[in-house]
Amino acid sequence: MLRMLALVMIAGLMALSLSEAQDKKRTGRVIGEVKGQKNTKDDKNTFIEVLAPGEEKAREYHVMWDPKIKGPIPSILAAVRAAKVGDRVELEWIDTNHGPAIEKFQVLKKKD
Repeated sequence: MLRMLALVMIAGLMALSLSEAQDKKRTGRVIGEVKGQKNTKDDKNTFIEVLAPGEEKAREYHVMWDPKIKGPIPSILAAVRAAKVGDRVELEWIDTNHGPAIEKFQVLKKKD
């Protein structure tokens, strides 16, 4: 009986920790070089590829969706579209169901 109770408690704790892990979204900050940029098919958003130091392959990010305006955040979208291939950029991202989305973006150094 005691063993059964202990197993139930362990299972409950594991389920609780699993649900907490699912509630937390992955986030990060990247400083790297712009390797590519492309607009979505409907031209409402832009994907940008950034190669961070130590990475072998550039990662692709899109601009975060703003539910109030039902579109990407305009200030970030403008900054992403203004960045050129070769520029050094810094961005903060959050993981979404559609991949990593940019929450903050700035160009640190223009390509010479």
